[in-house]
Amino acid sequence: MPNSLMRAAQLATERVHFKEPLNPEDIGFSSNIFMVFGLPAQRLKGNPFVWEKKNPLYALSLTKHKDYAIPSGCYARMNQIFIDTEVKTKNTNVIDVGRSFYEYAQKLGYSHGRAERELVEQLVNYTTCRIDLTVVDEQLARRTEISALVSSGRDFFFDVKNPNQLTMSSGRIVLSEDYARYIHEHAAPLDLEVVRTFKRNPLALDFYRFLAYRVNKLNKTIEFPDRLLFEQLGTEQGKDFVTRARLKMILRSIQGFWPGLRAKFEDGHFILEPSASAIQVKLPRRNPLSITHIPLDQVIPE
Repeated sequence: MPNSLMRAAQLATERVHFKEPLNPEDIGFSSNIFMVFGLPAQRLKGNPFVWEKKNPLYALSLTKHKDYAIPSGCYARMNQIFIDTEVKTKNTNVIDVGRSFYEYAQKLGYSHGRAERELVEQLVNYTTCRIDLTVVDEQLARRTEISALVSSGRDFFFDVKNPNQLTMSSGRIVLSEDYARYIHEHAAPLDLEVVRTFKRNPLALDFYRFLAYRVNKLNKTIEFPDRLLFEQLGTEQGKDFVTRARLKMILRSIQGFWPGLRAKFEDGHFILEPSASAIQVKLPRRNPLSITHIPLDQVIPE
């Protein structure tokens, strides 16, 4: 069993046994964009400019900045969850990433080492890309939910004189107003202990977020071929039986933290029944979003 799944089983057993309540700092958020679709699990071959995913209801495309790449892997997911959590809990489009990349890595639950450089690389990829989400309704009419750059500007950089030294200036990212408003209005809560447990497992992060999103307001059992689930998540596993086996293990770990989750794989199908929500606490009322604008000469060029 992978280390992340063993750790999940251990923490889940401790939580259920001691019935530990969630504290406000244990609750994170993710926008519905990445609860519906998983980012690429690995770096995309050929560094394409556009990456797309579709299902019968939504179409998502990410367009990279000319100098960077499409965000991918576990570090891109952890960056995205951190940013969404900051927007929702602090009601701001200004993201405080700390005064050093070491400090930032610690905020996301990583120890000192390679994670710092990987986190920053994926942070730059994510904050410089454009996100387009389109909704297709029952009459096949299409409407744009969001079409915006993730960030208007950023204040972190690599030290030019010493390129191996990661440094920051003021340590902040200013999200574009449209994107910040979308997050503020379309984000669902997550258990950050579960998120941190799977911080090196892209498939588990995607599956947990997918479940947290689909359970919300679910009032009847849904069932569909599990291969459709595999396509929606960020997996690139070539064989369905391998992905199925991995997801079954992940599901057992998630249900340890979330015993009210009623879901299973059966006869080539995935079955999800009405369940208790992922977060069993009353969330505080959302305050208005405060928007900070930056001077035009500091805006990141597309």
